[in-house]
Amino acid sequence: MPNNKPLYSPPTLGSQLLRWFCKDRLLEEIEGDLLEYYQIEREAKPKWKANLLYWFHLFHFLRPFALKKIGQNSNIIIMYRSYFKFAWRGMMRHKMQTSFHLLGLVLAFTVCGLIYLHLKFETSYDSHHKDADDIYRIAWMNENPQTRTPHPMAQALVSEFPEVVKAVTFSPIYGPGLTKDVILITHDASNVTHEITDGYFADTTFFDVFTYEPIYGNPKQALQNEWAVVLSESTAKRFFGDEDPVGQRLSFNGMVDLLEVAAVVKDAPKASHFRFNFMLSYVTLKSLPFNDPWLSWDDFGHFNYVKLSPGTNPEVVESKIPNWIPKYLNWSEDNIESLKAGEIGFKLQPIQDIHLHSNIRWELEPNGSYSYLIIYGVSALFILLISIINFVNLNTARAAQRLKEVGVKKTLGAFRSQIFTQFSIEALVTTFLALILSVFVMNWLETPFNNLVNGSIAIENLWQTETVTFMVLTAIFTAIVSALYPSVYLNSFEAGSILRGLKLSKLGGSNLRNGLLGVQLVATVILISGSLIIRNQIQFLKDKDLGFDQDNLMVLTIVGQTYSQKIRTLKSELESISGIGETSVVSNVPGGQFNQHPLYMEENPQLRVDASEMFVDKDVASTLNLEMVEGRMLDDVFAADSAGTAFVLNETAVRELNVQDPIGKQLFWVNNEELVKGTVVGVVKDFHYNSLHVPIRPIIMMMNQNAYNHLIAKFDPNSLPQIMEQVEEKFTEIVPEVDFSYRFLDSQIEELYQEEARTFRLTVILSAISIFLACGGLLGVISIVIRQRVKEISIRKVLGASAKNILWLINLKYLLIAAIALLIAIPASVIFMRNWLSNFTYQAGISPLVYGVTSVGILMLIGLTISLISIKTIKANPANNLRSE
Repeated sequence: MPNNKPLYSPPTLGSQLLRWFCKDRLLEEIEGDLLEYYQIEREAKPKWKANLLYWFHLFHFLRPFALKKIGQNSNIIIMYRSYFKFAWRGMMRHKMQTSFHLLGLVLAFTVCGLIYLHLKFETSYDSHHKDADDIYRIAWMNENPQTRTPHPMAQALVSEFPEVVKAVTFSPIYGPGLTKDVILITHDASNVTHEITDGYFADTTFFDVFTYEPIYGNPKQALQNEWAVVLSESTAKRFFGDEDPVGQRLSFNGMVDLLEVAAVVKDAPKASHFRFNFMLSYVTLKSLPFNDPWLSWDDFGHFNYVKLSPGTNPEVVESKIPNWIPKYLNWSEDNIESLKAGEIGFKLQPIQDIHLHSNIRWELEPNGSYSYLIIYGVSALFILLISIINFVNLNTARAAQRLKEVGVKKTLGAFRSQIFTQFSIEALVTTFLALILSVFVMNWLETPFNNLVNGSIAIENLWQTETVTFMVLTAIFTAIVSALYPSVYLNSFEAGSILRGLKLSKLGGSNLRNGLLGVQLVATVILISGSLIIRNQIQFLKDKDLGFDQDNLMVLTIVGQTYSQKIRTLKSELESISGIGETSVVSNVPGGQFNQHPLYMEENPQLRVDASEMFVDKDVASTLNLEMVEGRMLDDVFAADSAGTAFVLNETAVRELNVQDPIGKQLFWVNNEELVKGTVVGVVKDFHYNSLHVPIRPIIMMMNQNAYNHLIAKFDPNSLPQIMEQVEEKFTEIVPEVDFSYRFLDSQIEELYQEEARTFRLTVILSAISIFLACGGLLGVISIVIRQRVKEISIRKVLGASAKNILWLINLKYLLIAAIALLIAIPASVIFMRNWLSNFTYQAGISPLVYGVTSVGILMLIGLTISLISIKTIKANPANNLRSE
């Protein structure tokens, strides 16, 4: 009776591996046994378990004695070995083309690799914290949003919101004018003194929210003690070397042995949106007779972070705050209504988004820009695309030279898949060789690239699984794409047609080459025009009148209330130096951060305006060359000016206060809970004290003898070395405890646009690479096409065509391709760059000249490239080329 039981098929891959690696004389027996075992297992067990057991039996049978030896003849091994031989011989036979392939791919892989590492680093900010996905910063959002919110808010949220499991509030230690204070710390036992920046006050819960690796002591316990300080590892080494410093005493701004080292933690990773060198607890601050509204609900002066329970929607928490917080705020009904209506409010910012997506007031450190990362990434993809297109175009153009090879293989029984495999392996050999070479190039360019983009990539990160996967997949994708068209297209012809002599005119492929060439030109035009527009915007920012002098001004910074008298003494001493002109002491310098408080006119108390504040002396207008529109500048000869009850406003403040003839009118300045009433004595013409990314905002100037942090001095640039020697001597004499340092105001202003400058330099380099690759690819394609059209050109010459006519005929098609590419690229570039320019309040605009220069340059470059490769063939004797006909 016949057996009607179904025959189950074992895993195909397992069977294939068995045929590849098992000795031929054992194959039939082992394969039969495995199939029999599989049928038994499939009848008794689920399919997945039977498959698993099949693999187990397969590897059990494939003992070393059953495996084919490497030297044993195997059709598969011989076939793949021959593929690699063909690939290597082809590379050696066409050295020039192979060299260009390798150069283009090495450039593309290097650019992609470096930019991938940079993007990976920039998008990894703050991901090292435990439960980073659940940590959020609370920001205040209004017409001039900021990062700082009230001190009690964090712990109040923990108490009253079940979604908030942990929270912390902290603040940098600020000096006058809310400039980050420089603290003089001394270890008296070893007589070691350093100026330390980035000191913080923090809640006891800081290390419950943020993850820092402890080295010595218990940082969580340390913040619960008065006068205990937590040091970063780098700061601890400056004072104690590699010794355990726990229990050591430190002096704080001359206050002997005030602090006790309670813990040391590892420095925050570079990919952190803030870093601290030392940290004190608010417990210390609150132990003092400290009656300042800074710690109350009335002062938006702290950084609040919350950790939500896993799975919590932050928008749900945000939506509850407007109805919850009014009970703590002493606000007018209008402000409360605006809060509930969503016109103003609190926003939860994911901590991992802060670096790239937040650039509001009082950021703890300069943040990056997501839009610039998009530019970097798109530029890298363009370079890779251009390189791949070169690879495809040159392989396609060379297809005619491999017709007979493909015809013979097909006649001898080669399958389409084998033809494709051969082309793919040849491409893989080239791409992986380029990938290996690009690793060495990336290692060589690590430091220059970091300097270029102000990055912190490390080449050792290349060996991380994600990076290796990205680079290998990029190489495989490049190889397959470049091999796909030539192999598929050549496979489409019958072997008989190929061997009988397929005409080149029937070979085709030119439409694909022309289309890919057009794509190359589109990418190149976008890169070139984009770099020119960025350059124009940077130049516009440099040339724009800021409303004050920035040239030939040096800035000396001595932060701290205890130094206010010394900085004024230093000002007097510097004025006696030959080559020093006007000098002024101020709390804040243009280009830096400014504190902000509300102000209103006595005659209209309902209209409040948030204004930046700047404490100045009588010489600020002459030093910075500020223009007075009405009234006068402050002067300490007037008692009201010295007392801080005389104010100077800028034009924007007057306009937003909606006051006519402000001179002599009474104004209230709300300094936290202190209400200062004074008289407007002057109006200064608007000047850009902030970046040109933002509009001019209101500013109020007043005098305060204890609030000066910076000394600005005008100098003669022709005598700068001699001047600086004398300035340093005076500085060291008057403030010996502070290290001498200075900067130039124009350099500080220029630093505001460093991201744009770096992007411009990078796009220029990438544009140059794209031009080189595009021209090189065009050169290679044209050389092959000209070789195919030698007889046509010769016949045209015999029939009377001039060299000029033939040259124009060859150029015309490619110039038309370039024109079409320009029609596509220019609108795309305009859209993309308009979006980028929207980040600036003041814009240079997009000049038609940019696209005119780009278009003419591209057309001339194409014409020149084609002419250089064609002229030799055109000038050759046609008889020599037609002799074989």
